[in-house]
Amino acid sequence: MNRLVALVVISCALLTGCATVNPMAINNKSAKVDTTSKSLVLMTIDISRAEKSRYEPKPFVIKFSKLHAQGKDDQQNFRINEDDDSVDEGDHTIYLVRMALAPGQYTLDDIWGNAKAFPFVGMFSVPLFLNLTVKPNSITYVGRVVATLRPRQGDEFSAGGLFPLIDQSVTGLSTGTWDVAIDDMSQKDITLFRSNYPVLTGVSIENTLLPPFDRAAVQRLLVGTANK
Repeated sequence: MNRLVALVVISCALLTGCATVNPMAINNKSAKVDTTSKSLVLMTIDISRAEKSRYEPKPFVIKFSKLHAQGKDDQQNFRINEDDDSVDEGDHTIYLVRMALAPGQYTLDDIWGNAKAFPFVGMFSVPLFLNLTVKPNSITYVGRVVATLRPRQGDEFSAGGLFPLIDQSVTGLSTGTWDVAIDDMSQKDITLFRSNYPVLTGVSIENTLLPPFDRAAVQRLLVGTANK
């Protein structure tokens, strides 16, 4: 019971309130894409671990903040559902995220998720802190976020929090860190989006990649010292 209570508390904190968690903008039954008030941002996510384990990391929410955000109203979180939002690519699961965002400047803060296998559940965050400009009336592909969990060395930022102690340690999240890359997989990914969401067939999709992941900057923000 203590573990369950702890996980519920952590989950609520991660999501910063249920009111801010949005569903994906379109699904495989959508009849049209309306970008009148909010544009559509497309991204794929590939999260895995370097070493084989039954504790496979799976994302469940992606978090954005308006530049210079003042509170929850300036935060937009999007729920990721493995059953509805993913495809298999070899031995990896690729998540297809479709986010409706009002035009403006944002920070892609992080991706939250878990790694679980009975009886342990670990929680993780992939910190990104990448700037993104959303143009009006647009549909834009911004790249594939590739995050690989590996053992942490020295003071490298942690893949997950310390608590609950046993769950985080057994799943390798408190002792691990993330290697992150932003890849241009537009030819493959846009085909994936169109084949899984027919409403995107025939519409114009721009290709504007997120900036490269800056590990040293993330390290300074989370730990206070740059990687050596």
